[in-house]
Amino acid sequence: MQAPLQILDLRQQRCPMAMVETKLAIRARAPGQVLRVLLSDPGSRRDVPRWLDKVGIPYQVLEDEAWLTLQLTDPHT
Repeated sequence: MQAPLQILDLRQQRCPMAMVETKLAIRARAPGQVLRVLLSDPGSRRDVPRWLDKVGIPYQVLEDEAWLTLQLTDPHT
């Protein structure tokens, strides 16, 4: 069975709100849930992946052109 997918479209948000909303979504996600985050703000495109690396949350870059798309998996599954 495939893990449920939540898409968090933050392309209209600027830093720091994109970072805040990403953190809240990570805290609120269900076990095993996959979170896809879409970012367009240059600061957010830089800061969110940097923060994910710092706290050890695994992610994949799915797209990095007009906007950055990150897919976060639950490290506990």
